[in-house]
Amino acid sequence: MCLRPCIYWDDPLITALSIMAGKSRQSPYRVVVVNSNKKVKGVITGRRVLEVILGKRGTSLVESKGIAKVLRENVSLFIDEPHNVFVEHMPPQAVIQYMAENKVGFVIVIDDNWVLQGMVDDSTVLSRLRGEVFGVPVKDVMTSRVYHISPESSLMEAASLMTDLRVRRLPVVHKGELAGIITVTDLLNYLLIKEKHVEMLLHDVGVEEVFSEKVKDVMSKEVLAVSPHDDVSRAIEIMTDRDVSGLPVTSNNGELVGLVSRIDVLAGLTNIKGATTVLDLMVSQLVC
Repeated sequence: MCLRPCIYWDDPLITALSIMAGKSRQSPYRVVVVNSNKKVKGVITGRRVLEVILGKRGTSLVESKGIAKVLRENVSLFIDEPHNVFVEHMPPQAVIQYMAENKVGFVIVIDDNWVLQGMVDDSTVLSRLRGEVFGVPVKDVMTSRVYHISPESSLMEAASLMTDLRVRRLPVVHKGELAGIITVTDLLNYLLIKEKHVEMLLHDVGVEEVFSEKVKDVMSKEVLAVSPHDDVSRAIEIMTDRDVSGLPVTSNNGELVGLVSRIDVLAGLTNIKGATTVLDLMVSQLVC
């Protein structure tokens, strides 16, 4: 179990945005929402924030109040119900098996009174598996169907594509070659950190104006990638060292052939090796 930031359900939405949109990719993608007694009431994710800003959730609210005022509404208006919840005395094998079978990157841990105790997430699990060699190639766990975007596309197009497809990252492809990657966190960073856009958010502006820049101006040009023939331990090493949640998978000639995320690796290893084996490996790493 790990500790992650949480917010109160009467905090403004911009508080959640501020937590998720840090200056690096280390910012959490999701934040647990609690009441004054720390009882879990829901979860807000980066994609949900984008949906609200784009008007895909609460369209009339955005149109009537503008982006700045919506970001200052209570986060309780926009949260998702807390589905992935386990009491603290549940066997850890059951938690890992649930995450693998449902391909969810986190579960919320509570006590018998629904008071937040912490989380178990894919990042924490994989960090405990560093140093192992599994004999499982990336191609056996990766996602082969990959959506991508052009560097000349607008941030508005990227945001819309991510929310419509329910993905957290898009490889950026130019003339058939991988040129970068853009994530939900990149968009949230852009929205919050760039001073001119923070200032713009204090006035009534359209989301098209906020997200009018091109993908190439915001994307990460440093492409961290793995080969489909690499052992998944290589993907774990890169993702934990660089704190990224997913990696493009490229062939020897640089062609994009897939994506592998933390939950892909965790689910794949659990399905192939078994939840008990994964847990034993985590424990052995802690002992070492």
